[in-house]
Amino acid sequence: MNERPSPRQNPEALDTARRGVWIAYSALLALLVVSGIWHYLQQHAQVAALLVRILPLVLFLPTLLMRRRRGHIWLTALGVLYVVQGIMIVTKGGGSVLVGAEILAAGALAFTAYRYVRLRGRLDSPAA
Repeated sequence: MNERPSPRQNPEALDTARRGVWIAYSALLALLVVSGIWHYLQQHAQVAALLVRILPLVLFLPTLLMRRRRGHIWLTALGVLYVVQGIMIVTKGGGSVLVGAEILAAGALAFTAYRYVRLRGRLDSPAA
């Protein structure tokens, strides 16, 4: 009677979740680079500050390429940390449109990475 396939039988949902992770990851990385360059040009920060902000995200690139489930769990946590960092910047009076966009992109990354982990866990677990 149920015409909709279960998540266990639907690898298309996993591909959609993976695509969402890539979009959120790329958006956050691009926003961090643009924001870092903007602050560098305004002489509010040095190049090292840009590298410190993007390095943790860049280190997760092999996780995305190799589709590691455990790495996506850590990527979820990293997304939450970027959200907290953005909120801290806003509360200290440094809010801008770029910071708001970074918070949204980091939240999307955390959500989509978590969704990928959940769907992957359902596909990987033995059928009950």
